[in-house]
Amino acid sequence: MARDGDYFRKRLLNVLCATWTAQACSVFALLGLPDRIAGGTTGGAELAAAAGLDPVALGRLLAALADAGVLRQTGPDHFELTGMGEYLRSDVPGSVRDTAVLYGQEVFTSFAGLLDTVRTGRPAFTDRFGEPFYQYLDGHPAVAATFHGAMSAVPEPPPPPPGLFDGVRTVVDVGGGDGGLLVGVLEGCPHRRGVLVELPEAAARGHDRLAAAGVLDRVDIVVGSFFDHVPPGGDLYVLRRVLHNWDDGNAARVLARVRAAMPADARLLVLEELLPARPERSGAGAGAWAAPRNRIVDLLMLVLMEGRDRTAEEYGRLLTDAGFTVNSVTGGAIEAVPA
Repeated sequence: MARDGDYFRKRLLNVLCATWTAQACSVFALLGLPDRIAGGTTGGAELAAAAGLDPVALGRLLAALADAGVLRQTGPDHFELTGMGEYLRSDVPGSVRDTAVLYGQEVFTSFAGLLDTVRTGRPAFTDRFGEPFYQYLDGHPAVAATFHGAMSAVPEPPPPPPGLFDGVRTVVDVGGGDGGLLVGVLEGCPHRRGVLVELPEAAARGHDRLAAAGVLDRVDIVVGSFFDHVPPGGDLYVLRRVLHNWDDGNAARVLARVRAAMPADARLLVLEELLPARPERSGAGAGAWAAPRNRIVDLLMLVLMEGRDRTAEEYGRLLTDAGFTVNSVTGGAIEAVPA
């Protein structure tokens, strides 16, 4: 029993100090040090001089990151990136540099207000920064660029069942980010067209990704907010990881815009990471219940913005209230049609 207690105590302490390591990674990335090391500046003193930093403080930061496995110390004052540290560079495929910066800045500040959020239910971000998250991004283009870069680094969700796209001629991807879904559904289907509805920063990223995939000539990019306009004329509308960003009221507004734009014979595909209807029993002991991994993401959304993840039943109620009939739920894909 004592041995088990010591194990769990150490494990808890590792959880409690994880924010320190995350902050160290964020500062390391924000200062551009991974790129400098990759470029051949590997000495702590050299890095400090090049970036205008205190050499003693920087040396301690680099040593801590070496202990964390982000760096490898190759000499008394020399370091190189490990396989993990490579992903903090800005110029590698799959880079999480923007994620590290965002988590260490706006997200970290928001989590410092978690206590107030739990007491009031209001996103801490709004209290800390004076306005809601997306409104803040509109007025801070550098932060918006970091946010969209971080979103681009999120692994693509599993593709929806291919049968849901059978016979589709025009896919309208509402809030479709950098166009990843459209690339997947247009490649190999030369008869199919797409419409991407996004805000300027994401739309620009979408333009580049669609062009690189060779499908840009079959996509109309509509720049603007889906709260204001959703283009008509599609036969399949897609909301992928959109509704979870908003509370029920604003999710209903999005669905109303989509419903108004849809022809009578069109379909809507809502793609979300669905919460289970009830908690799942864990293997940690009798009577223990497991929190799905996406509950941690839900906690992030609690402090950052008004949205939350939902069960299939909760999304079904939103769709019904907005004038839809749910046809099917397959994994995280909810297919609905105008009622």
